[in-house]
Amino acid sequence: MNGDSTFVTSGFEGIISPMVRVTHEVLEGWNLIILAAALLLVVINKQLYPRQFRQLLSVPGGVAHTNQLLREWTPTSSFIGFSFTIAYIAVIALFLQKAFVIFSNDLAEYNGFNMFAILCAIVAGWVVLRHLVLALIGWLFRQKEVVMRQNTVELSASTFCFLVMEIILLLVLYIPNSIFVWVGIGIIFATALVKLILDCNETRVFSKMPTFYIFLYFCTLEIAPLVLLLTAGMRYFTNNTVF
Repeated sequence: MNGDSTFVTSGFEGIISPMVRVTHEVLEGWNLIILAAALLLVVINKQLYPRQFRQLLSVPGGVAHTNQLLREWTPTSSFIGFSFTIAYIAVIALFLQKAFVIFSNDLAEYNGFNMFAILCAIVAGWVVLRHLVLALIGWLFRQKEVVMRQNTVELSASTFCFLVMEIILLLVLYIPNSIFVWVGIGIIFATALVKLILDCNETRVFSKMPTFYIFLYFCTLEIAPLVLLLTAGMRYFTNNTVF
């Protein structure tokens, strides 16, 4: 031994300041209840209405599948249509809430049930507004059959969307990383794009409107609002303003 002072012999003379533990946990118990309830609705509808369930998921296959579905039942006035719309609203609202939490790193402000309820009301208002606009257009241009087809396509696309988003939400809840949030945003945009293509095809077959006008109409109704909402959200989290 050389006699030099060491930590073991002399001890530690500095001051250790306690640090506040930072958690990035975004999972709340009621989040899993919402996801489980949405899956339960899927199971119930699949068991009670197996044929209608298969027909609804087959709508993206083409106009012939939509024809067969509409000859047998009306999705917009059925239990399966109502329940899947509720599930879609709840799942999308929960995803938006977790996106706010992850982008802002503010659990106290955005991770409560009150915020979830507000987002549910916003998403529900968006869905209702779209149906009202479609109903108004169908009444003005006497295209009620086309509107019914568009509503069917929307329900089918929304069902696929919330089924996939449940998986993304589980990843977001247990691994709160912005990568999974962007994947979810990409899925929402992809769903809007697929719905746009299907709507254009259905409308082109059953109306006399030029294809170019149909495309412009659905771009205005589908893509533009989503782009505006995404831009406003990113500006809010980066600059604390949407302008």
